[in-house]
Amino acid sequence: MTARLRCLIYVACLLVGIPHFAWAERVALLIGNSAYSVPDMELRNPVNDVEALGSALRALSFTVIEIKDANSPKMQTALQDFQRAATGAEMAVFFYAGHGVQIGGENYLVGVDFSGGELGAMRRTSLSMSDVRDTMTVAAPAIGIVILDACRNNPFTSNGLVRPGLVRDSGGAGLLIAYATDPGNVAYDGLGENSVYTAALLKHLATPALDARLMLGRVRQEVVLETGGRQIPWVEEAVLGEHSFNPSAPDRLVADAQVDELSRWRRISGSLDVAAFEDYLQDYPDGLFEQFAQDRIIALKSSARLARAEEPEVLIASANTQKLTSALNVLGLVGDGNLSRGLSIYQRRLPDPTTLSEDQLYADAARMSIFLASTTLQQLRTDLVALRGIERTLKISEDALAQMEEIAKTNADATPLVQQARRDINEILRAQGIVLRRLDQTRTYYDEILEESSAFFPDDATLALLGGTDRSRDLGAVGQKLNENASIFLRHLAQTEEETKGSYKWLADLISQG
Repeated sequence: MTARLRCLIYVACLLVGIPHFAWAERVALLIGNSAYSVPDMELRNPVNDVEALGSALRALSFTVIEIKDANSPKMQTALQDFQRAATGAEMAVFFYAGHGVQIGGENYLVGVDFSGGELGAMRRTSLSMSDVRDTMTVAAPAIGIVILDACRNNPFTSNGLVRPGLVRDSGGAGLLIAYATDPGNVAYDGLGENSVYTAALLKHLATPALDARLMLGRVRQEVVLETGGRQIPWVEEAVLGEHSFNPSAPDRLVADAQVDELSRWRRISGSLDVAAFEDYLQDYPDGLFEQFAQDRIIALKSSARLARAEEPEVLIASANTQKLTSALNVLGLVGDGNLSRGLSIYQRRLPDPTTLSEDQLYADAARMSIFLASTTLQQLRTDLVALRGIERTLKISEDALAQMEEIAKTNADATPLVQQARRDINEILRAQGIVLRRLDQTRTYYDEILEESSAFFPDDATLALLGGTDRSRDLGAVGQKLNENASIFLRHLAQTEEETKGSYKWLADLISQG
């Protein structure tokens, strides 16, 4: 589409009131391989996954290319067609369901013509992830999304021909890669019409005005819950801005104070503006982070009355900048990116400002991480329990509605019951939406605390940190659950490593706690 034609269409959209997103190019290539030449490799669901996802994306105004049971040449041709269609697109989606393997640090999506035997044949009959990445790079959509439901169990991992699962691949700028499971593990093909991962994707894909990253966060959460932590999806992305599969206006959202509070706290937690915390306390006087807000106000006001100290410059010159920044971020003292100012504020909070040191800073930041994470973790666990309860109730109600609808076909007296059952289900869905939005906030914030803390947290840190010098903090909502949640947080930190960032491995550990 030429720039002139884009402009004419845009003006026409303004004149008739059509949203801008209605004409933006949105394209998808979906490949599902089920009928492999090797009988032991046959899969039930990939073709079903492509058909269901294709229908869902077309309903969202995507131009969809569907390829089923494809050999390597057919996949290559489809990828070339996709590149042309995706050039300059607003959103380009590549989806693959079937067998995927890693060979020599590269991921391969296996064509149905693979007949087994040796690695050379596997490479020749597969589509490489390098080809997919290169296609996205050349096409240069506003956002490129690669979704791989490609780690199904297969005979050539069990016989040692290749390593299980796919290797981590970060892609490039503007690219998001979503994997159905974490490195080296197997994605479940599912007992129903679709795989566990694709079923979750279909459930959340069309949520109005939900950013793609949050949507995939819900998918990951769903899969972890559904599999009891045996399958952990993960995401690699380098994407700017917000991009939604369904950019239409959201349904009228039911107000929820906890959703609003969590969103507000995440926005202001790194601020150096006293007014931001005062406004928070005015709106949420008994909020989840009430005591933390009080602490920030005291620290910021006291530092404003003192002259700037010079000592922090010495520490900054010798310290690891990333560690220093992360520690000050957790303490809420580097909101404007000024390390010197943040350290000066921290120094003035010390009983003896002359004792400023990296070790003390990291210990205090670690203590704050534990308190913040434990507070958030308690809310997260509560919301997960609520979500599972709501979804059980929804399943029972939907089954009951189906039975009532059957009865109503031959008995008009059942019609009012059907109408009431539908209203009840709508109420359940509204409650589910509230909890899901709340989980978007708690899940994301907890993950941010984990990632930030992993940069500076002392290797030998234990719960003894909770008995440090700062004893004035009222634990508030954490209460008697503090030690239990702090122990879980420390375990999650111990599990955090570069290879698992972007996954929800910690969520699986949380679920195992009940």
